[in-house]
Amino acid sequence: MTIGSATKFLGLVIVGGVMTAACVVSPSPDDTQELASQTTVVAELGHRPPDPVRVRSASRSLPMLAGIAKGFFAEQNIAVDYSQFASSRPTFVQVSNHEIEVIISSTDNAVNYQINPHNAAGGILDVQLIFAHDNGLGLALLAQPGFTTAESLRGQRIGVDVQGSGFALPVAKIMRDHGMEVGVDYTMVSAGGSPARLNGLIATPPLWQAAIINAESVVRGKDLGLPVIGTIGELINPYLGGGVATSRWWLQNNPGAAVRFIRGFIRATSWVQDPRNRAEATALLLDAETTPALAAEVYALNVASDGLSDCALLDHTGFLNVLKLRNEFNGFETAQDLNFLASPRSGLYDLRYYYAALLGELLDGRARGCLCR
Repeated sequence: MTIGSATKFLGLVIVGGVMTAACVVSPSPDDTQELASQTTVVAELGHRPPDPVRVRSASRSLPMLAGIAKGFFAEQNIAVDYSQFASSRPTFVQVSNHEIEVIISSTDNAVNYQINPHNAAGGILDVQLIFAHDNGLGLALLAQPGFTTAESLRGQRIGVDVQGSGFALPVAKIMRDHGMEVGVDYTMVSAGGSPARLNGLIATPPLWQAAIINAESVVRGKDLGLPVIGTIGELINPYLGGGVATSRWWLQNNPGAAVRFIRGFIRATSWVQDPRNRAEATALLLDAETTPALAAEVYALNVASDGLSDCALLDHTGFLNVLKLRNEFNGFETAQDLNFLASPRSGLYDLRYYYAALLGELLDGRARGCLCR
Protein backbone atom coordinates (compact mmCIF):
# COMPACT_ATOMS: atom_id res chain seq x y z
CA MET A 1 0.00 0.00 0.00
CA THR A 2 1.41 3.34 -1.00
CA ILE A 3 -0.17 5.74 1.46
CA GLY A 4 0.96 8.86 -0.36
CA SER A 5 -0.60 7.95 -3.70
CA ALA A 6 -3.88 6.94 -2.13
CA THR A 7 -4.01 10.19 -0.18
CA LYS A 8 -3.26 12.22 -3.31
CA PHE A 9 -6.16 10.57 -5.06
CA LEU A 10 -8.51 11.17 -2.18
CA GLY A 11 -7.42 14.77 -1.96
CA LEU A 12 -8.68 15.14 -5.52
CA VAL A 13 -11.94 13.31 -5.10
CA ILE A 14 -13.04 14.32 -1.63
CA VAL A 15 -14.38 17.80 -1.97
CA GLY A 16 -14.20 20.38 0.79
CA GLY A 17 -10.91 19.66 2.50
CA VAL A 18 -9.13 16.90 4.32
CA MET A 19 -11.57 16.54 7.19
CA THR A 20 -14.88 17.28 5.50
CA ALA A 21 -17.23 14.49 4.51
CA ALA A 22 -18.37 15.31 0.99
CA CYS A 23 -19.30 13.74 -2.31
CA VAL A 24 -16.75 11.44 -3.90
CA VAL A 25 -16.67 11.48 -7.68
CA SER A 26 -15.70 8.44 -9.72
CA PRO A 27 -12.07 8.32 -10.85
CA SER A 28 -11.15 7.66 -14.44
CA PRO A 29 -10.51 4.01 -15.42
CA ASP A 30 -6.77 4.74 -15.61
CA ASP A 31 -6.78 6.20 -12.09
CA THR A 32 -8.71 3.22 -10.79
CA GLN A 33 -6.31 0.74 -12.36
CA GLU A 34 -3.24 2.58 -11.06
CA LEU A 35 -4.57 2.85 -7.52
CA ALA A 36 -5.81 -0.72 -7.47
CA SER A 37 -2.32 -1.88 -8.38
CA GLN A 38 -0.94 0.02 -5.39
CA THR A 39 -3.51 -1.29 -2.92
CA THR A 40 -2.70 -4.50 -1.08
CA VAL A 41 -5.19 -7.17 -2.13
CA VAL A 42 -6.36 -8.83 1.07
CA ALA A 43 -6.82 -12.18 -0.65
CA GLU A 44 -3.10 -12.25 -1.32
CA LEU A 45 -2.38 -12.11 2.42
CA GLY A 46 -3.87 -15.54 3.08
CA HIS A 47 -0.47 -17.18 3.31
CA ARG A 48 0.72 -14.70 5.93
CA PRO A 49 -0.01 -14.85 9.65
CA PRO A 50 -2.58 -12.21 10.66
CA ASP A 51 -1.21 -8.92 11.92
CA PRO A 52 -1.97 -8.55 15.66
CA VAL A 53 -3.72 -5.38 16.80
CA ARG A 54 -4.41 -4.87 20.49
CA VAL A 55 -7.33 -2.51 21.10
CA ARG A 56 -8.55 -1.12 24.43
CA SER A 57 -11.57 1.01 25.38
CA ALA A 58 -13.32 1.98 28.61
CA SER A 59 -16.81 0.99 27.48
CA ARG A 60 -17.69 -1.75 25.04
CA SER A 61 -17.37 -0.50 21.46
CA LEU A 62 -20.19 -1.90 19.34
CA PRO A 63 -18.19 -1.58 16.10
CA MET A 64 -15.35 -3.54 17.72
CA LEU A 65 -17.77 -6.26 18.83
CA ALA A 66 -19.31 -6.35 15.37
CA GLY A 67 -15.97 -6.34 13.61
CA ILE A 68 -14.88 -9.39 15.58
CA ALA A 69 -18.18 -11.28 15.45
CA LYS A 70 -18.83 -10.67 11.75
CA GLY A 71 -15.23 -11.33 10.72
CA PHE A 72 -14.62 -7.87 9.30
CA PHE A 73 -11.15 -7.69 10.87
CA ALA A 74 -10.35 -11.28 9.97
CA GLU A 75 -11.23 -10.51 6.34
CA GLN A 76 -8.45 -7.93 6.47
CA ASN A 77 -5.98 -10.45 7.95
CA ILE A 78 -6.07 -8.63 11.29
CA ALA A 79 -6.09 -10.57 14.58
CA VAL A 80 -7.73 -8.30 17.14
CA ASP A 81 -7.11 -8.59 20.87
CA TYR A 82 -9.86 -6.43 22.35
CA SER A 83 -10.73 -5.68 25.97
CA GLN A 84 -11.75 -2.83 28.28
CA PHE A 85 -9.42 -0.71 30.40
CA ALA A 86 -9.94 0.66 33.90
CA SER A 87 -8.46 4.11 33.24
CA SER A 88 -7.31 5.92 30.10
CA ARG A 89 -4.12 7.39 31.58
CA PRO A 90 -2.08 4.15 31.89
CA THR A 91 -3.58 2.89 28.63
CA PHE A 92 -2.34 5.91 26.69
CA VAL A 93 1.08 5.27 28.20
CA GLN A 94 0.88 1.68 26.96
CA VAL A 95 0.15 2.92 23.44
CA SER A 96 3.09 5.32 23.58
CA ASN A 97 5.33 2.51 24.85
CA HIS A 98 4.17 0.19 22.04
CA GLU A 99 2.65 -2.29 24.51
CA ILE A 100 -0.71 -2.02 22.75
CA GLU A 101 -1.57 -0.58 19.36
CA VAL A 102 -4.92 1.21 19.63
CA ILE A 103 -6.95 3.06 22.26
CA ILE A 104 -10.55 4.25 21.97
CA SER A 105 -11.00 7.14 24.38
CA SER A 106 -11.98 10.79 24.68
CA THR A 107 -10.70 12.75 21.70
CA ASP A 108 -9.54 15.45 24.09
CA ASN A 109 -7.29 12.99 25.93
CA ALA A 110 -5.30 12.34 22.78
CA VAL A 111 -4.91 16.11 22.34
CA ASN A 112 -3.84 16.70 25.93
CA TYR A 113 -1.17 14.00 25.89
CA GLN A 114 0.35 15.43 22.71
CA ILE A 115 0.46 19.11 23.70
CA ASN A 116 0.77 19.62 27.46
CA PRO A 117 4.07 18.38 28.98
CA HIS A 118 2.62 18.46 32.51
CA ASN A 119 -0.35 16.23 31.71
CA ALA A 120 -1.50 13.41 33.97
CA ALA A 121 0.90 10.96 32.30
CA GLY A 122 3.85 13.18 33.20
CA GLY A 123 5.07 14.02 29.71
CA ILE A 124 4.36 14.15 26.00
CA LEU A 125 3.25 10.77 24.64
CA ASP A 126 3.65 9.23 21.21
CA VAL A 127 -0.07 9.11 20.41
CA GLN A 128 -1.99 10.37 17.40
CA LEU A 129 -5.64 10.30 16.37
CA ILE A 130 -6.36 8.33 13.19
CA PHE A 131 -10.17 8.29 12.98
CA ALA A 132 -13.31 9.00 14.99
CA HIS A 133 -15.40 6.70 17.13
CA ASP A 134 -18.38 8.71 18.32
CA ASN A 135 -20.03 12.07 18.87
CA GLY A 136 -20.27 11.72 22.63
CA LEU A 137 -22.43 8.59 23.00
CA GLY A 138 -24.88 10.34 25.31
CA LEU A 139 -22.19 11.91 27.50
CA ALA A 140 -24.04 13.17 30.59
CA LEU A 141 -23.55 14.21 34.19
CA LEU A 142 -25.52 11.77 36.34
CA ALA A 143 -26.07 12.03 40.08
CA GLN A 144 -27.26 9.96 42.98
CA PRO A 145 -30.98 10.00 43.74
CA GLY A 146 -31.73 13.13 45.73
CA PHE A 147 -29.31 15.30 43.74
CA THR A 148 -31.50 16.63 40.96
CA THR A 149 -29.87 19.96 40.08
CA ALA A 150 -26.40 21.36 39.66
CA GLU A 151 -26.99 23.55 42.71
CA SER A 152 -27.72 20.45 44.79
CA LEU A 153 -24.15 19.30 44.03
CA ARG A 154 -22.61 22.31 45.77
CA GLY A 155 -19.84 21.07 48.06
CA GLN A 156 -20.08 17.52 46.62
CA ARG A 157 -17.67 15.22 44.78
CA ILE A 158 -17.95 14.52 41.04
CA GLY A 159 -16.17 11.57 39.49
CA VAL A 160 -14.19 12.04 36.26
CA ASP A 161 -11.65 9.84 34.50
CA VAL A 162 -8.59 11.95 35.29
CA GLN A 163 -8.65 15.56 36.41
CA GLY A 164 -8.00 17.89 33.49
CA SER A 165 -8.99 15.13 31.07
CA GLY A 166 -11.49 15.00 28.25
CA PHE A 167 -14.20 13.90 30.67
CA ALA A 168 -13.40 16.49 33.31
CA LEU A 169 -13.89 19.39 30.90
CA PRO A 170 -17.50 18.50 30.01
CA VAL A 171 -18.26 18.44 33.76
CA ALA A 172 -16.75 21.89 34.13
CA LYS A 173 -18.81 23.12 31.16
CA ILE A 174 -22.09 21.69 32.42
CA MET A 175 -21.54 23.03 35.93
CA ARG A 176 -20.39 26.46 34.71
CA ASP A 177 -23.59 26.68 32.69
CA HIS A 178 -25.34 26.52 36.07
CA GLY A 179 -23.02 29.09 37.68
CA MET A 180 -20.78 26.55 39.45
CA GLU A 181 -16.96 26.41 39.31
CA VAL A 182 -14.65 23.50 40.05
CA GLY A 183 -12.57 23.91 43.20
CA VAL A 184 -14.96 26.54 44.45
CA ASP A 185 -18.42 25.02 44.40
CA TYR A 186 -17.59 21.32 44.00
CA THR A 187 -14.66 18.89 43.87
CA MET A 188 -13.53 16.65 41.02
CA VAL A 189 -12.03 13.26 41.82
CA SER A 190 -10.22 10.83 39.53
CA ALA A 191 -12.49 7.83 39.18
CA GLY A 192 -11.34 5.76 36.19
CA GLY A 193 -13.30 4.86 33.07
CA SER A 194 -17.02 5.29 32.57
CA PRO A 195 -18.01 1.88 34.00
CA ALA A 196 -15.89 2.57 37.10
CA ARG A 197 -17.45 6.00 37.49
CA LEU A 198 -20.93 4.49 37.39
CA ASN A 199 -19.96 1.77 39.87
CA GLY A 200 -18.63 4.37 42.29
CA LEU A 201 -21.85 6.33 41.96
CA ILE A 202 -24.08 3.40 42.87
CA ALA A 203 -21.75 1.86 45.47
CA THR A 204 -22.73 1.58 49.14
CA PRO A 205 -21.61 3.97 50.42
CA PRO A 206 -21.15 5.97 47.19
CA LEU A 207 -17.66 7.18 46.32
CA TRP A 208 -18.96 10.39 44.74
CA GLN A 209 -22.29 12.13 44.41
CA ALA A 210 -22.21 12.60 40.64
CA ALA A 211 -20.15 11.42 37.68
CA ILE A 212 -19.73 12.11 33.99
CA ILE A 213 -20.80 8.97 32.14
CA ASN A 214 -21.38 7.91 28.54
CA ALA A 215 -21.90 4.94 26.26
CA GLU A 216 -23.34 1.78 27.76
CA SER A 217 -22.89 3.07 31.31
CA VAL A 218 -25.13 6.11 30.78
CA VAL A 219 -27.88 3.79 29.58
CA ARG A 220 -27.46 1.65 32.68
CA GLY A 221 -27.41 4.71 34.94
CA LYS A 222 -30.62 6.11 33.47
CA ASP A 223 -32.21 2.68 33.70
CA LEU A 224 -31.44 2.74 37.43
CA GLY A 225 -33.25 6.06 37.72
CA LEU A 226 -30.21 8.25 38.32
CA PRO A 227 -30.99 11.95 37.72
CA VAL A 228 -29.45 13.66 34.71
CA ILE A 229 -27.93 17.01 35.69
CA GLY A 230 -26.97 17.93 32.14
CA THR A 231 -25.53 16.66 28.88
CA ILE A 232 -22.68 17.99 26.81
CA GLY A 233 -24.81 17.67 23.68
CA GLU A 234 -27.12 20.37 24.99
CA LEU A 235 -24.21 22.81 25.18
CA ILE A 236 -21.87 21.81 22.33
CA ASN A 237 -22.95 20.47 18.95
CA PRO A 238 -21.26 18.87 17.15
CA TYR A 239 -18.90 17.38 19.71
CA LEU A 240 -16.31 14.76 18.75
CA GLY A 241 -16.50 12.71 21.92
CA GLY A 242 -14.59 9.52 21.22
CA GLY A 243 -11.50 9.21 19.06
CA VAL A 244 -9.27 6.31 18.04
CA ALA A 245 -5.55 6.80 18.55
CA THR A 246 -2.35 4.87 18.06
CA SER A 247 1.36 5.69 18.07
CA ARG A 248 3.22 7.29 15.20
CA TRP A 249 5.80 4.54 15.60
CA TRP A 250 3.21 1.85 14.87
CA LEU A 251 1.81 3.72 11.88
CA GLN A 252 5.24 4.20 10.37
CA ASN A 253 6.25 0.58 10.90
CA ASN A 254 2.91 -1.07 10.08
CA PRO A 255 1.13 1.09 7.47
CA GLY A 256 -0.54 -1.86 5.76
CA ALA A 257 -1.86 -3.30 9.02
CA ALA A 258 -3.10 0.14 10.06
CA VAL A 259 -5.04 0.62 6.82
CA ARG A 260 -6.52 -2.87 6.97
CA PHE A 261 -7.54 -2.46 10.62
CA ILE A 262 -9.31 0.78 9.71
CA ARG A 263 -11.03 -0.92 6.77
CA GLY A 264 -12.41 -3.50 9.17
CA PHE A 265 -13.59 -0.78 11.53
CA ILE A 266 -15.28 1.24 8.76
CA ARG A 267 -17.02 -1.92 7.59
CA ALA A 268 -18.13 -2.72 11.14
CA THR A 269 -19.40 0.81 11.80
CA SER A 270 -21.40 0.85 8.58
CA TRP A 271 -22.84 -2.55 9.48
CA VAL A 272 -23.91 -1.35 12.93
CA GLN A 273 -25.48 1.80 11.49
CA ASP A 274 -27.49 -0.16 8.92
CA PRO A 275 -31.00 -0.53 10.41
CA ARG A 276 -31.33 -3.91 8.72
CA ASN A 277 -28.77 -5.25 11.20
CA ARG A 278 -30.45 -3.84 14.31
CA ALA A 279 -31.54 -7.16 15.80
CA GLU A 280 -28.21 -8.89 15.16
CA ALA A 281 -26.20 -5.92 16.43
CA THR A 282 -28.34 -5.72 19.57
CA ALA A 283 -27.74 -9.42 20.22
CA LEU A 284 -23.98 -8.77 20.36
CA LEU A 285 -24.57 -6.73 23.54
CA LEU A 286 -26.39 -9.45 25.46
CA ASP A 287 -24.67 -10.95 28.49
CA ALA A 288 -25.43 -11.88 32.09
CA GLU A 289 -25.75 -8.20 33.03
CA THR A 290 -27.45 -6.95 29.88
CA THR A 291 -31.09 -7.83 29.22
CA PRO A 292 -32.61 -7.64 25.72
CA ALA A 293 -34.40 -4.43 26.69
CA LEU A 294 -31.21 -2.82 27.98
CA ALA A 295 -29.25 -4.00 24.93
CA ALA A 296 -31.87 -2.38 22.68
CA GLU A 297 -31.36 0.93 24.50
CA VAL A 298 -27.58 0.68 24.11
CA TYR A 299 -27.96 -0.02 20.41
CA ALA A 300 -30.31 2.96 20.03
CA LEU A 301 -27.70 5.18 21.67
CA ASN A 302 -25.07 4.03 19.18
CA VAL A 303 -27.17 5.02 16.18
CA ALA A 304 -28.48 8.28 17.66
CA SER A 305 -27.34 11.70 16.40
CA ASP A 306 -24.69 11.83 19.16
CA GLY A 307 -23.82 8.17 18.69
CA LEU A 308 -21.21 6.63 16.41
CA SER A 309 -19.47 8.91 13.93
CA ASP A 310 -20.68 8.25 10.40
CA CYS A 311 -18.21 5.93 8.71
CA ALA A 312 -15.72 6.71 11.52
CA LEU A 313 -14.92 10.05 9.87
CA LEU A 314 -13.20 12.63 12.08
CA ASP A 315 -15.40 15.72 11.79
CA HIS A 316 -13.53 19.04 11.65
CA THR A 317 -16.13 21.16 13.44
CA GLY A 318 -16.61 18.60 16.20
CA PHE A 319 -12.86 18.41 16.69
CA LEU A 320 -12.52 22.19 16.79
CA ASN A 321 -15.25 22.32 19.43
CA VAL A 322 -13.25 19.90 21.57
CA LEU A 323 -10.27 22.25 21.34
CA LYS A 324 -12.43 25.26 22.17
CA LEU A 325 -13.73 23.52 25.28
CA ARG A 326 -10.19 22.82 26.53
CA ASN A 327 -9.18 26.39 25.78
CA GLU A 328 -12.21 27.78 27.67
CA PHE A 329 -10.90 26.19 30.86
CA ASN A 330 -7.26 27.19 30.33
CA GLY A 331 -6.37 23.65 29.40
CA PHE A 332 -3.33 24.51 27.29
CA GLU A 333 -0.07 25.18 29.10
CA THR A 334 0.94 27.64 26.40
CA ALA A 335 -1.25 29.78 24.15
CA GLN A 336 -2.46 27.90 21.08
CA ASP A 337 -3.89 28.79 17.67
CA LEU A 338 -7.01 26.63 17.72
CA ASN A 339 -7.56 26.78 13.97
CA PHE A 340 -4.01 25.57 13.44
CA LEU A 341 -4.51 22.76 15.97
CA ALA A 342 -7.67 21.69 14.16
CA SER A 343 -5.82 21.49 10.84
CA PRO A 344 -3.78 18.53 9.55
CA ARG A 345 -0.62 20.66 9.89
CA SER A 346 -0.74 20.36 13.68
CA GLY A 347 -0.06 16.63 13.54
CA LEU A 348 -2.63 15.91 16.26
CA TYR A 349 -4.25 13.54 13.82
CA ASP A 350 -3.23 11.77 10.64
CA LEU A 351 -6.12 10.81 8.37
CA ARG A 352 -4.02 9.46 5.50
CA TYR A 353 -4.49 5.91 6.71
CA TYR A 354 -8.22 6.43 7.14
CA TYR A 355 -8.62 7.78 3.61
CA ALA A 356 -6.47 5.00 2.17
CA ALA A 357 -8.73 2.53 3.98
CA LEU A 358 -11.87 4.26 2.69
CA LEU A 359 -10.45 4.18 -0.83
CA GLY A 360 -9.84 0.45 -0.51
CA GLU A 361 -13.44 -0.05 0.58
CA LEU A 362 -14.74 2.01 -2.34
CA LEU A 363 -12.62 0.13 -4.86
CA ASP A 364 -14.05 -3.10 -3.45
CA GLY A 365 -17.57 -1.77 -3.96
CA ARG A 366 -18.18 -1.20 -0.26
CA ALA A 367 -18.68 1.88 1.95
CA ARG A 368 -21.10 3.40 -0.54
CA GLY A 369 -23.03 4.79 2.41
CA CYS A 370 -20.00 6.96 3.18
CA LEU A 371 -20.45 8.92 -0.05
CA CYS A 372 -22.16 12.32 -0.18
CA ARG A 373 -22.88 12.54 3.53
